[in-house]
Amino acid sequence: MTISTKNVPPAFSGYPINDGDKALWDFHAKKEKEYSKEIFQNFNLWLMENYGQELKYSSIPFWLNYSPYGNVYQFPMELSYTSLRPDPPNWYRCDAFVRTEAEIFEVPVELQKLPGKLIYLSMGTWGCFELQLMKRLFGILAKSPHRFIVSKGKTAIRKSSLFMEVIIFLRSYGA
Repeated sequence: MTISTKNVPPAFSGYPINDGDKALWDFHAKKEKEYSKEIFQNFNLWLMENYGQELKYSSIPFWLNYSPYGNVYQFPMELSYTSLRPDPPNWYRCDAFVRTEAEIFEVPVELQKLPGKLIYLSMGTWGCFELQLMKRLFGILAKSPHRFIVSKGKTAIRKSSLFMEVIIFLRSYGA
């Protein structure tokens, strides 16, 4: 979820909350809309053709229609900026979402035999989409004396042209 307000920097911009040129916030928001306009229109058209429901515009990549009854977002309280902006009506924050699985995980035999500490690294569903980052990270981890289990998220990468357009947009914009 992204919340438009003049009191906090645009989501995913990386701009600090209390230092720097706040004119960059407006510039960032303007460029985001400019660059994402065509992708949003294509996505909206695809949704209309396949599901018959039009989207209201909101910030990339959260193109969805919000419920008037209740919405949940996940973000740590310390980083949620609620002291500078209130949650919109019918929005509720959670520190984290935790998935529970019925199956019991066991460390693979190959990893049990190796030396070093065993470290679990969760990339989440979105973290694994940035392939250059993943390659760089794995190159660094490969030099470590430790063992790693890397979770790439529950969702498989879908190579739909629309999804790839969004990923290409994010990469080209430096996100």
